[in-house]
Amino acid sequence: MQTGRRLVSGLIALGLVAIIVANVPVHAATHRHTPPQPSGLPWISAQTEQSLVSAVDFYQLIVAAGGWPKLPGRITLRPEDSDESVVILRKRLKMTRDLPANARGDYAFDQNVVEAVKRFQRRNGLEPTGVVYGITLRSLNVPAKTRLRQLQANLARIQALLPKLTGSPKYIIMNSASFELQGIQNGRVAITSRVISGKRATPTPNVSAQVRAINILPYWHVPRTIAKRSLIPAIRKNPSYLYKERIRVFSTFGGDEVDPSTVNWWGPEAARYVFRQDPGPQNALGVLRFDMPNKHIVYMHDTPMKNLFGYFERAYSAGCVRLQNFLNIADWLIAGQSSWTTARIQAVVASGKPQTIKLAHPVPVHFIYLTAWATNGVVEFRNDLYNLDDAAPKGNVLAGWQVLTSTVTP
Repeated sequence: MQTGRRLVSGLIALGLVAIIVANVPVHAATHRHTPPQPSGLPWISAQTEQSLVSAVDFYQLIVAAGGWPKLPGRITLRPEDSDESVVILRKRLKMTRDLPANARGDYAFDQNVVEAVKRFQRRNGLEPTGVVYGITLRSLNVPAKTRLRQLQANLARIQALLPKLTGSPKYIIMNSASFELQGIQNGRVAITSRVISGKRATPTPNVSAQVRAINILPYWHVPRTIAKRSLIPAIRKNPSYLYKERIRVFSTFGGDEVDPSTVNWWGPEAARYVFRQDPGPQNALGVLRFDMPNKHIVYMHDTPMKNLFGYFERAYSAGCVRLQNFLNIADWLIAGQSSWTTARIQAVVASGKPQTIKLAHPVPVHFIYLTAWATNGVVEFRNDLYNLDDAAPKGNVLAGWQVLTSTVTP
């Protein structure tokens, strides 16, 4: 689509979007693999609850047996290596069934070990290189007791969320810990998307709300924190910056527009103004915003920074959630509203005239934080980016069933 090409070309020049995502990791450029698409099996269901209960039982056995061995720090293990560290690695991978128990060759980093390391990496949301170093090494050395506590904390989260989903034929689950989204319809995954969620310093909150509308070509009201940290310094460096980025200045929210040339941007009064970015190729929200009123004032939206979806860890936002498959999700949300189609949305984008689609039937959406889950016997872990697992209430597993000691509000 021509409009889409203009969006990309318009972002080549340095702009506000580039400033607010300046913390792009250098290592991401070396990735050789594309991040996987989100699972086609629901993260939250009665079946996944029972799978996680079984995982808790299994990890309790590992802990009771003394846990798994720890690899030496600051090492790199790769195919064809053969030393004592490979012996430890093979034992470690066998204990979590990444390497078959009957695999032969204690000292050999052979093809079986390569595939086992890749299996472990995929289960932990890491790039499946088959090489052990850095974050893969640190993940292998997470103690079994820590993994058990993580499983228990996430089982409590699933069990707290399950009642909220009962009776909802259509809803969205967005997992900020795995940077993925699932659209569920009649108990099945109908649509998925990679997402970008909040940075460690600006975490995406747990939210239960409803998508009520879709804003085509939205305005962006710049949060005060971003204005103070990034926007005002940019104006001081380049007085024409606001004009270039099509950002308007207002006295207050809903107040009168202010001529930027009349403002002393070096004085303390600069912090009291509010800013609004006009729709267009430079807009930080892209071409679609999903309106879901909530007390945290977070929402889902498109982004012009499409390259970020190629990274395995995608925590770069100020708290809101950026969607890769935003058009497909919009089409799924408006299904049944005969007057709206993807083609019509694209036509409105091409026209350059903002418009809002009100959903005839609001769709529930839940922002969750799930750092461990299990489907079809495969246990998945993700980085506890926001350090919430240790603070989460734990359950007490008795005879394979979870008994919550307290409730959790995701």
